[in-house]
Amino acid sequence: MSEQEDTDESLRALIEEALKIDIKTKREYKDHRELADSLGPIISEFLDSFIVLGYDFNGQPLSFQVSTKTQQKDALDTLVLKYFYQRTGFKDAEGSNEL
Repeated sequence: MSEQEDTDESLRALIEEALKIDIKTKREYKDHRELADSLGPIISEFLDSFIVLGYDFNGQPLSFQVSTKTQQKDALDTLVLKYFYQRTGFKDAEGSNEL
């Protein structure tokens, strides 16, 4: 197994374990800034730069981005576009969905 596959498997196991936590023990946050401030450092232990998109337990949308360099921010923006292009089946004039 390659180093990337080991990392992917470790991250997958961590996410699966987090999903098993009893929903009754969820922590309440007064606002999305507090939630982002709590999640950011935890995710930063595993990822250099990232974007979180999701919904809180009340169904309210939440999004935040952590990147320390302009190059990382640009790379994340490109990754998000590529993700949506692939999910929606978008094709450019040459018939490609690659950026």
